Amino acid sequence: MPKPILIASGVVVAAVVIGGAVFLGTKKDTTTNNDKTSSSAQTSDKKITLNDPNGDYKLFSDPSVTKKPANDVKFGNGQTLTFEYDGSKTNNDADATLTYQLYYIQDDGKVQPMGGGNMEGDGGKGTFTVSNKVFNSSAKNRDGFLELTGTYDTGFDENYKITGKNVKLGMYSVKFDVSE
Repeated sequence: MPKPILIASGVVVAAVVIGGAVFLGTKKDTTTNNDKTSSSAQTSDKKITLNDPNGDYKLFSDPSVTKKPANDVKFGNGQTLTFEYDGSKTNNDADATLTYQLYYIQDDGKVQPMGGGNMEGDGGKGTFTVSNKVFNSSAKNRDGFLELTGTYDTGFDENYKITGKNVKLGMYSVKFDVSE
């Protein structure tokens, strides 16, 4: 039986199991402060100033991610994104799971969570991919982010609550290519 998946604090998680596969829907709590902004993004041919006072969407990639997509890679119309992960940040747990969360930048510079899911791959290290379609979304041609997280040491406690540890592996820039 596959181990459950856990997403860390500040994130509300809904998991649906279909045929043994787990699909996640998440919503990250965000706070905004219009007095503080950082970074800029190009969205639909107009300049949008990213409103990210806490630095939640600062781009980074942990050294354990040895291969990652290019900056501003297209995502959402079936393109495949590939990551290589060495397993070190999840203690080489063979049952570790890599998940992703998507966000896009709105016209007002605020970031809108979109959902996410599990990366395709075997075990807690190696090659992981994601290839999804995005339909009927306000994210069309917008800049956004893909957050990569590793979850390991998962299980249940004595009250059958899901336990586990999460580690952020990267925040990557994407541009959404929405299917029509």
